[in-house]
Amino acid sequence: MPHPHKWGLGVSPDGRRIQKADGSDWLWLGDTAWALFIRLDREQVDRYLEKRADQGFTVIQAVAVMGYSFPWNAPNAYGNRPFHDDDCARPNESFWEHADYIIDKAGHLGLHVALLPAWGSFWGKEATLDYALWIADRYRSRKNIIWMNGGDRAVRDDAALFNRIGNVFHETCPQHLTTFHPRGGDPSSRHFHSEEWLHLNTNQSSHGSHDIRSDDQVDADWALDPPKPTLDSEPCYERHPINWKSDTGQFLPHDVRQLAYWTIFAGAAGVTYGHVCVWIFNDAETFTYPEHHNSISPSLNWWDEIDSDGANDMTHLMDLMMSRPHANRRPAQEILENELEGSERLRATLGNGYAFVYTSSGASPRVRLDTLPWEQRTCWWYNPRDGQATRIESTPDSGSHPFDPPGGRGRDHDWVLAIDDASQDFGPPGKQRPV
Repeated sequence: MPHPHKWGLGVSPDGRRIQKADGSDWLWLGDTAWALFIRLDREQVDRYLEKRADQGFTVIQAVAVMGYSFPWNAPNAYGNRPFHDDDCARPNESFWEHADYIIDKAGHLGLHVALLPAWGSFWGKEATLDYALWIADRYRSRKNIIWMNGGDRAVRDDAALFNRIGNVFHETCPQHLTTFHPRGGDPSSRHFHSEEWLHLNTNQSSHGSHDIRSDDQVDADWALDPPKPTLDSEPCYERHPINWKSDTGQFLPHDVRQLAYWTIFAGAAGVTYGHVCVWIFNDAETFTYPEHHNSISPSLNWWDEIDSDGANDMTHLMDLMMSRPHANRRPAQEILENELEGSERLRATLGNGYAFVYTSSGASPRVRLDTLPWEQRTCWWYNPRDGQATRIESTPDSGSHPFDPPGGRGRDHDWVLAIDDASQDFGPPGKQRPV
């Protein structure tokens, strides 16, 4: 179990990563749980958070005063509303004691809560700056809070409003990280990159189509000055209808894995996973969706879907990344002779003593071995679908070399090639996630 003094987070000296306060490695592996504070009772909260902690997740993204599919001041599982008379200046302590329980339970499990105090559409209207100050003051001593400004709202002419909100979090809680959850296609770096309150950028690649290249936004953010960590805080959700339409199919585990590996290997400080029936905590027997919400499979229950294939694939991603050191890890397309294009584009990342290459459809990476800063190599194929590593027995010492993945081509034939500096004696990639 993590010790409380290690829960605090900071930005690495190079501005590229998030790390623990003691400098040790940490990776943002988020789960989208927007409706957590209003949908679950305490027994259910325990069940959900314990499962995500066991799967290796590190961040839970949730909204204190939920919106989108729920009205302002919607009650929690115990019938308690956040505010008396819908007035954010009159908090209802019964609601906030349950919120305290959720945050503290997450902290006990070593989970950070990326907390949106209100859904984006409420800011500047029902949710005021005084409310931002009140909630920041309430949770200033919780070490497992990350403040998440915004909330799927287009910035447009509201940059000044969100800057004021961000400054409230930054000034009231200087030990906490603060970020911004943007509307799809409108990354935080476009509006707030130079702001002192924004410690890390996020984008939302969203749910519009297969093969969205979220790593392109990571590339763009890496080119900015000063450097700041960046990640995708809302990619395609598992089981979400593609482009929100009932006749286009659903995003499957392959889509979830593909985007996550592309993004992290492009240099992201992490990624957020989501499941369409978990963020709203669907209960097929007792919960009726708002009429306008057409992206849910109403027969699915959240307590089954937290054990979905896509969620468990995120465990293998965490195992892989935590099996190698994070310091100085960077994108490394220069080691590839054949980057390929579109849905088959290969992504490479290079760290201290190792290189990873992700092939999303079983295409063979051709690696320029002479670009790697070590001569003796140990090579592996890592299966992102089951977390198994297989040693590659024979590899040339130099030149350009094709690595042929096991199996066939196409979706669900994705692999990670790991090339280690043999002198580091890392052991197989994955399976070494610290507790």
